[in-house]
Amino acid sequence: MRLPALILTMLMIAVPVSGDSVSMIAVTDLRQEAQIASDRNLVLVIEFSSEYCGYCRKLEELFLMPMQRNAEYNAKVLIRTVSLDAFETLVDFDGRSMSTSDFASRYDVSMTPTLLFLNSEGVEMSEKLVGIWSEDFYGGFIDNRIDEARARL
Repeated sequence: MRLPALILTMLMIAVPVSGDSVSMIAVTDLRQEAQIASDRNLVLVIEFSSEYCGYCRKLEELFLMPMQRNAEYNAKVLIRTVSLDAFETLVDFDGRSMSTSDFASRYDVSMTPTLLFLNSEGVEMSEKLVGIWSEDFYGGFIDNRIDEARARL
């Protein structure tokens, strides 16, 4: 197992600190998220999920929420979620309102969970991750995509 994947796995096993209130933050305005990502030179990681997706919960609990608790990742990524079953709208990178399903279609997302790795303009900086097929190696896959995306920022 590669060292970054091993470190990530060890961090995820750690028990959360008492009062820990990390949760997934839903995207409502991509302009605001893009501004934060741009100001801090972060990769914008967008998780596409759905309410009844057990694999989405697993991805969040085993990987995404622990990453948000970790200062090292906070210096690399801004993690947000988009629900595909909410039939809601969001503000796009250019300020236009659009449905979450139209936003997903733009990036050819049809399955949950899917992770996108974007720059502050909404351009994919590394290949998306579709599904979660191997818990043992998935942290390494995320790390590799983040590193690739950061190198291209």
